[in-house]
Amino acid sequence: MMFNDETLREALVVFGESYIGTLSNELRRLDKKATGRLLKSLESRVIKTGFGTVYTIQLRAEDYLQWVDAGRKPGKYPPLSAIKEWTRAKGISEKLAFPIARSIAKNGIKKTDVIQKSLNKQLRGSQYAHLEDGVSDWVDDMVNQMILNISDNNNITVRI
Repeated sequence: MMFNDETLREALVVFGESYIGTLSNELRRLDKKATGRLLKSLESRVIKTGFGTVYTIQLRAEDYLQWVDAGRKPGKYPPLSAIKEWTRAKGISEKLAFPIARSIAKNGIKKTDVIQKSLNKQLRGSQYAHLEDGVSDWVDDMVNQMILNISDNNNITVRI
């Protein structure tokens, strides 16, 4: 039994793209745009998983999004090269890179929860309603196809 799941996939694509926009806006609002690399790296992809029966929306970004999102506990020095790149982008003297790294090692970095906050905003927005409509259409198509398949096999008669 094959279902046309293009409606569901398209709804997930639109939702994923809109989520990336929301996440970008939140990162800008939090002033997390020094080099622009993180914002440029944001991407969503809809992929089929398992046996091709389930879709998932995959978020792709520079790996340091995890530190922006979850913060960093005190204890370890961050890569000095990353801090130097950040100081250049911010117009800060590179001489301050080591003291900044030391401060991060000592105090950590406060988490932003930008991933979850952006998702929460997305779930309250109009794109979520579009996703719900797409899922609803997909379920309707799936049920109708099942009824037609049962009907075609003379297992049941459906009168409308």
